[in-house]
Amino acid sequence: MTCKINADTTDGLKIVSDTSGAVDVQSNGTTRMKVLANGNVGIGASSPETKLDIEGNLLVDAYNSVGAGGGIFLRGGFLNTQQPSVTVADNNGDGAPDGLSVNGNDGIAFRTANAERGRFTEGGVLFVGKTTAGNSTQGFEASGTVFRYTAPAGNYLEMNKISGTGTMINFLVANSSKGSISIDASRVYYNTTSDYRLKENVSYTFDATTRLKQLKPCRFSWISDSDSTLQDGFLAHEAKSVIPECVLGEKDATRTAKKVIKKADGTMLEENITEEEWTAGKLAGDYPNDSTWVDKLDVPDYQGIDQSKLVPLLVKTIQELEARITALESE
Repeated sequence: MTCKINADTTDGLKIVSDTSGAVDVQSNGTTRMKVLANGNVGIGASSPETKLDIEGNLLVDAYNSVGAGGGIFLRGGFLNTQQPSVTVADNNGDGAPDGLSVNGNDGIAFRTANAERGRFTEGGVLFVGKTTAGNSTQGFEASGTVFRYTAPAGNYLEMNKISGTGTMINFLVANSSKGSISIDASRVYYNTTSDYRLKENVSYTFDATTRLKQLKPCRFSWISDSDSTLQDGFLAHEAKSVIPECVLGEKDATRTAKKVIKKADGTMLEENITEEEWTAGKLAGDYPNDSTWVDKLDVPDYQGIDQSKLVPLLVKTIQELEARITALESE
């Protein structure tokens, strides 16, 4: 192999190899940098796979050396060719980097071992452990309208308070707390706002027994339960006629779902999935081949029941029955 080092006033310093072999830069008998014939450069990497392949840590000190506005800038080749960039910027000019700014016109992918582990899309949706929206693939998805964690059997969403006790989840409307999930050293509390300072027209004299007898407890099985296991409960619309506050929604109501994947039988599989996401999901095997996509679909808006709202009526009925028994026993 012939290797030449040229220096002139036009080109500066050149290291020239006239063969297809690599150029090694060594110190103390060990190769520290390698340039392959295809132009790939490796620092600490014996077989560089990209234009710049670094094995080990990379330090960009924007504070001590680069100064205001310094950092890392990448153009092109990051998901597309529309000049995405990574910047460690000093926006206020104090000589210290303000933080890391990552910009990509087609979104940003996060990979380990050459496999995508997460994605931040151009629309502002964050995926972790998955790359497409919906309930068909496991992982985490978050946007301005969706917060979804999809897990296979045996996995779960865990919340761990490292020390102390108190609120784990707080539910607010217009920045006013309406309920929470809290813990102490041994228990979980499911709290609905009930402070007396928020209430008026308080009455302790009402006929609970008569109302309770209007409720219609029943046994039923769920249509989705292939084993038809019988359970005890109520039909929401029947309970609402007696205790309106225990039921959310109206009987036989419908709503218009948007961006819908339909099953072969015409019912909804998922919503808020773009046609592009559905197409990609079908190719990946996430959605059935006989599914279809529609812009909107009228679907049932099912009623729900909060059976804890029945407790005050039950307690008051027991008190009324106990008073009757006491009265009869005293005769």
